[in-house]
Amino acid sequence: MSRSQDPRTFRPPDWAPPPPHRHRDYRDHHYHSQPQYQPQHQRYRPGLPIYAYRRRILNHIFTNQVMILIGETGSGKSTQLVQFLADSGLAAGGSIVCTQPRKIAAISLAHRVDEESNGCYGDNSVMSYSTLLNSQGFGSKIIFTTDSCLLHHCMSDKGLDGISYIIVDEAHERSLNTDLLLAMIKNKLLDRLDLRLIIMSATANADRLMEYFYGCQTFHVKGRNFPVEIKYVPDISAEASLNTLPSICSVACATASYVTDVVRMVSFIHKNEEEGAILAFLTSQLEVEWSCESFSDPNAVVLPMHGKLSHVEQSLVFKSYPGKRKIIFCTNIAETSLTIKDVKYVVDCGLAKECRFIPSSGLNILKVNWISQSSANQRAGRAGRTGAGKCYRLYSESDFGMMEVHQEPEIRKVHLGTAVLRILALGVGDVKNFEFVDAPDPEAINMAVNNLEQLGAIECKYNGFELTDIGRHLVKLGIEPRLGKIMLDCFSSGLKKEGVVLAAVMANSSSIFCRVGTNEEKYKADRLKVPFCHPDGDLFTSLAVYKKWEDGHENKNVWCWQNSINAKTLRRCQETISELENCLKHELNIIIPSYWRWNPEEPTLHDASLKRIILSSLRGNLAMFSGHEKFGYQVISADQPVQLHPSCSLFIYDRKPEWVVFAEILSVPNQYLVCVTAVDHDALCTVHPMSFIKELEMNKLQRKVITGIGNKSLRRFCGKSGQNLHKVVSLLREGCRDDRITVGIDFSGNEVLLYAKQDDMEKVFCIVNYALELEAKLLRNECDERRPGCSGLALFGSGAEIKHLELGKRYLTVEILHQNPWDIDEKELIRLVDDHVPSIANFYIFGSFQSTSNEMKWGKFTFLKPENAEDAISKLNGIEFHGSLLKVVPVCSYKNPGLSFPAVKAKVSWPRKPSRGHALVTCASGEAEFVVKDCFALGVGGRYLNCEVSKKYENRVFVTGVPFHITEPELYDAFRGATTRTILDIRLLRGPSTAGPSVSECEEALMREISQFMPNKNFPGQKFHVQVFNPEERDSMMRASITFDGSMHREAATALDHLQGSVLPCCLPWQIIQCQHVFHSTVSCPTCIYNVISQAVGSLLESFRSKKEVSFSEPL
Repeated sequence: MSRSQDPRTFRPPDWAPPPPHRHRDYRDHHYHSQPQYQPQHQRYRPGLPIYAYRRRILNHIFTNQVMILIGETGSGKSTQLVQFLADSGLAAGGSIVCTQPRKIAAISLAHRVDEESNGCYGDNSVMSYSTLLNSQGFGSKIIFTTDSCLLHHCMSDKGLDGISYIIVDEAHERSLNTDLLLAMIKNKLLDRLDLRLIIMSATANADRLMEYFYGCQTFHVKGRNFPVEIKYVPDISAEASLNTLPSICSVACATASYVTDVVRMVSFIHKNEEEGAILAFLTSQLEVEWSCESFSDPNAVVLPMHGKLSHVEQSLVFKSYPGKRKIIFCTNIAETSLTIKDVKYVVDCGLAKECRFIPSSGLNILKVNWISQSSANQRAGRAGRTGAGKCYRLYSESDFGMMEVHQEPEIRKVHLGTAVLRILALGVGDVKNFEFVDAPDPEAINMAVNNLEQLGAIECKYNGFELTDIGRHLVKLGIEPRLGKIMLDCFSSGLKKEGVVLAAVMANSSSIFCRVGTNEEKYKADRLKVPFCHPDGDLFTSLAVYKKWEDGHENKNVWCWQNSINAKTLRRCQETISELENCLKHELNIIIPSYWRWNPEEPTLHDASLKRIILSSLRGNLAMFSGHEKFGYQVISADQPVQLHPSCSLFIYDRKPEWVVFAEILSVPNQYLVCVTAVDHDALCTVHPMSFIKELEMNKLQRKVITGIGNKSLRRFCGKSGQNLHKVVSLLREGCRDDRITVGIDFSGNEVLLYAKQDDMEKVFCIVNYALELEAKLLRNECDERRPGCSGLALFGSGAEIKHLELGKRYLTVEILHQNPWDIDEKELIRLVDDHVPSIANFYIFGSFQSTSNEMKWGKFTFLKPENAEDAISKLNGIEFHGSLLKVVPVCSYKNPGLSFPAVKAKVSWPRKPSRGHALVTCASGEAEFVVKDCFALGVGGRYLNCEVSKKYENRVFVTGVPFHITEPELYDAFRGATTRTILDIRLLRGPSTAGPSVSECEEALMREISQFMPNKNFPGQKFHVQVFNPEERDSMMRASITFDGSMHREAATALDHLQGSVLPCCLPWQIIQCQHVFHSTVSCPTCIYNVISQAVGSLLESFRSKKEVSFSEPL
């Protein structure tokens, strides 16, 4: 707000900012050994652009109570403005407080300013306050702190006393604490006319802040960035030759593809670019540490950078390492605040992991999302601090154009429990009418208020809300309300040590165990985790780990290494516990003992107490087991199915507790429950009414088993690739309006497993049982039609039993005609025929529908007796079926067809382009999301596939993790076996074609492979013909046609079996051959000969049963 706009602005007459040397004598009195020019020399040496604006900035600050300073990256605003104010004498006897969103930035800046101002302001004049102990006060000249700490300090009795200037840095990040701090300061400005507020931002997006502070003045300072070349590399293999990239595929199976892409790009830069540090952005601590473990080079120093490192560990990135390239894998903590001067190359994955609160469900969803354009530009700017640099963006320019211009304020993304507590602590009872910088969703405020009421932290009074004693304690603790409530409840139960440790490990539970490296190393880490796993879940497991770690091991780092535990995380937990203990001692006068009352190795009543306490604080995050592993758990507040995270300790015990609570949901892209604790059914009534619990349990899937079904009946019930089973399940789900209904088949036990709600189970059982009985009846009545002579017709059943012998000219078979035969469901038509004529002996569906006048032939039915066939014509003719009338005609044929030996034809193909391990699945309109859900954890070729709805193509599913040897038909069969939804097409994404052998070379190679199975090896070409087709540029497959002589059925089968799955000598190992061959053969011989060879024929036919897609009829 300017002087002309607000009466709070003041200015004494004839004022001018004092010269920089006004207070030099005082400083030199204390530090006489330092030259007078040293501090200014140290600051001018880098040539920071802000020096040119010093006097004008001070004028703006003096004449305006609020000012927004927009300083581009590299301008020097974060380190120099506090010194300008201190040098000028404007602060008088008050402190100058500069806030940062992150602790590391506050500590680093304080250290930098202290170095630059050495000998200027006296001992302890530049300090950083990064903890919540507001009782120690702010007593230094220049104070760097976090926005959270200053906000906490302002809620104490001291308020803003003793502070003259507040600088809110990095305001463009719009963190929750920054917004609350600005709102609080705005209210204080009316009472403190001498207080000055400077809001600093690295971007020009200050319009909303200007409006919030009544159109206050802004001041722009140009940065000192050198030009940065932006390179968009959405496909790394296009930028870097595959031969130059590190071999990390073997250890990347559990890591997101963008993480391995970042590591590969860093390797490419390290090998091909000039010297200069590399800064690579990832989304989480685990990804950063995985990347540091994966990248190894003797000429590089690889360092992590994330917010959970200690100050000593974080300081390593600012050091120089002569003779070696510095490579830093970091989270978005390195976007702003911190300046690593020698960075010349930036690798930007374009993503950030954020926890977003969904008001409609009341859940925190942890998800990887696209960053904003301003964040992308900030990342790129890191490469231009000391010279020209390069930024490699692992996404396309169009992706950049679709990003949001500026990031959304955090207050609109997170749970507002902490914010509501702090607002009430400021004395504002009507939270909804609080003057936010950007108002959050009213539903989010309502949800936060409801949660705090459940925790007992607030109560409604006089049309507003007030803090309870619990709420006041939570405010003083300054931690997330649910964690604070867990601590306070543990104290009430005599579990003080456990409560503090529980709060600390819950905030770090995702990174306690190390699971990186090769598959063998991961398996070893899993085995080492087993002794720590607790049957009650992840929080108890984390407690057990910390207790063991604390129990006096001489070398804790060695112990952690031996047990595959993250030593950094446990040290961070220890620091958090120490801060909490100090805060409890000073704020609540609570002393935490050093001993434990809970023992993970001895079940006691303390286990039940801890579970009850955890349930009480996380009651909104309650989930019930759905009753089927595929659907996992049902989140109560959101009514959505999720799975336990693969790292959950409950898997060790093969447990699926009926009820669990969790900390948050991880979406990557499937949704998982994180930090899970099993809860007792009896304890649920303490947080929810029993009627509510019973109502939820009615929605659980029940299990029913149908036994005594023959193996062949089961296979007929399922159909080819499970298609018949999928149709039955689809019918059940549609009829019961429940997409969770499942019918499972156990062939080893000849059982059918039904999963449905209790109210639907009887209906599901009746439909499935009827279908099974129909298949059993069809199997019992199944006959083979044979003509023993020139006239007559015989139906042979099992065991060569003659079911019917027709010597007259009556018919047993009828043909079915329909206008739209392709719309007919096979099983539905069979049920219709059986309902009218329950004597079906056999049926056959024509492969290609033949036209007859207006109708087309669908297939034919053979009945046990001529009377049944006549009934079929009289009863079925004219019935409406699928929008058209059925037409049924008799089949009368008494001609002996004789014997023929058709030629054997086969289509052969092999890839000419290598698979990238990705695929696109084309679905029917609107079914992509359902396919993703149905195909969760789908295993193919020994690996699990990751499926997500494509962001680029409509009605398509993007699949990653496809083994390189898997083909489209195999992938198609896998998806058809996992979902009832319509799969229109599956296409593997392949790389560029390779320079392979010529068409003639391929033909010769195929002929050589086949010739060895031909009877006349000297003239093999007389019995078969090979033709390899010239591929088009766009073709991903090489294709060939092989035709065998009709007398070569056996040799053809042997040769094609040899080719299937093999690789031609002239091709590469991934160019695996796929054969498509369908041929029919009939063998006839006199009875006397058959009597001699019958046993051998029977053995041969029996061996066919294990052959895929091979059918045969028994000898007559």
